[in-house]
Amino acid sequence: MASMTKLALAQSLKQLMAERTLDKITIKEVVARCGVNRQTFYYHFRDIYDLLDWMFRNEGQEFSKKYPYTVIDDNGYTAIRSLCTYLQENRDVMINIYNSLGRELLDRYLCREMETLLTDSLKARADKAGLSQEQLAVLVNFYKHAFVGVSLDWFQKGMPGETEEIVALYVPILSGTFDSAIKKMANSK
Repeated sequence: MASMTKLALAQSLKQLMAERTLDKITIKEVVARCGVNRQTFYYHFRDIYDLLDWMFRNEGQEFSKKYPYTVIDDNGYTAIRSLCTYLQENRDVMINIYNSLGRELLDRYLCREMETLLTDSLKARADKAGLSQEQLAVLVNFYKHAFVGVSLDWFQKGMPGETEEIVALYVPILSGTFDSAIKKMANSK
């Protein structure tokens, strides 16, 4: 029952964020939309940002279920395509979060999801090259922040373009970079 209530509150918040920025949404509106009272909200969450953080963690689990497979040798194209597709499906929500005080939570969420996608994509290559876990973490961290930074710039511009157009922009940049970086790291031991 508690998880259903949390999901209802999160869905209510997501619907409201599709309409306006997070800093313009009140707890009163969230609970009214899903038909619970304020005490129920505060039983589960400290404030609206706590609900947003929970929503992102829950969305992350849903994202992982929806995009469970990452092609290991595609230089990150699958990761970018998966993330872009998800973000475009939630375009209005993402832009409104970006344009509100929830930007830090959005950044954290995107970093967490991109880290998972990149780790899945790079681990086998890193293991084959003999990289340590620390070296893999550095590599994932570098690319994670590059991808998230580009995503945040994209939000700022209003998320123009279609997923395949966006992926095509990064194909020449990414082509061979994972293998090159792994090789350089392996040789630097």
